[in-house]
Amino acid sequence: MRRLIASILLVAALAGGATAHVWYLSQQTQAISQQLQQAHEKVEQGDWNGAYTLTQQAWEQWEGQMLYLHTTLHHEDIDQVSTAFRETLAILKQQEQPGEYVAANARILYQLELLVEAELPSLKNIL
Repeated sequence: MRRLIASILLVAALAGGATAHVWYLSQQTQAISQQLQQAHEKVEQGDWNGAYTLTQQAWEQWEGQMLYLHTTLHHEDIDQVSTAFRETLAILKQQEQPGEYVAANARILYQLELLVEAELPSLKNIL
């Protein structure tokens, strides 16, 4: 009986930890995504410097989570987001090609969405 109770408690702890992880990752990626969407609006208004500042802040928030991210996620996925951030910041520095910026920014947003989706408990992720 003790083994059964211990097993149930262990499974409950793992499920709780997984739920907390998905919630935290979702909160972090949503905050970063909001900043990137605001940056997109700034570019549409012609405020490249404002967009650069917002994207830089989102990058710093992303970098601030790096230990947690490397501990809990696939390194390739993290590296893809980091590379997309650097590409987007380089485009913003040039202040010339809004089409390229829109594509690079959308790539970050999509990759952040995929990070959370990959962590959700679903049949797709289990198989």
